[in-house]
Amino acid sequence: MKLTIPLAICVMVVFASCAASNQVQKSCWTVKEVQQYYNDSAKANTNCVLYRGTDSQSHHFLSQFIDKWVFLTIKKDELALPEEKPYKVDSTVKLGYYYVDPNNHFVKIRDFN
Repeated sequence: MKLTIPLAICVMVVFASCAASNQVQKSCWTVKEVQQYYNDSAKANTNCVLYRGTDSQSHHFLSQFIDKWVFLTIKKDELALPEEKPYKVDSTVKLGYYYVDPNNHFVKIRDFN
C-alpha cells in the first residue's frame, strides 16, 4: 500500500509531461496562428518553415521550433501559394520543397537541399 501512492504519483507525472510536450501539435492551423507561433519561437533560434506540399484540402509545412518538430497544416481556402507542389508522404520523398517566410505571405525564401 505504501508503494502504491508514490508509484501512482510517478505515473501521473509521466502522463502530465507527455501531455505538456504535445501541446504544440495541432491538426489544423490558421495563418495567424502559424505567424504568431513562428514569431514567438523566433526569439529562441527558430528554424525556418519548410513547405512540404499541397493536397486537395491543405498546404503542409514542417518546422523545428527549438527541439520539437512541428507539422503545420493550413487549409487551402485560407492561404494561396504562388508555387504549389504535390504533397507526398512516401519515405523516399525528401522532407519538403522550399523554405517560406510566414510573415511575408509564406513566400519562398530558399530551396530545400
